[in-house]
Amino acid sequence: MDILLNVLLVLSLLGVFAYGFVLYEVLRIVTAWAADRWRDDWGKRPLLLKLSPKVLTAVLVLCFLAVVL
Repeated sequence: MDILLNVLLVLSLLGVFAYGFVLYEVLRIVTAWAADRWRDDWGKRPLLLKLSPKVLTAVLVLCFLAVVL
């Protein structure tokens, strides 16, 4: 019985990790897509699109860690 619970715990943790990774990838793709298609006549860019790539990566990693933890 203990082995079954350990296996279920590991599978659950892997599921949370996979969900966080998928969320990170989706946010990365959406922000890249939005940055490429933002038109100047739409007005000011949103804050996430103004960030440098390193800062944006840090923000996305924090989102990933928030989901995983």
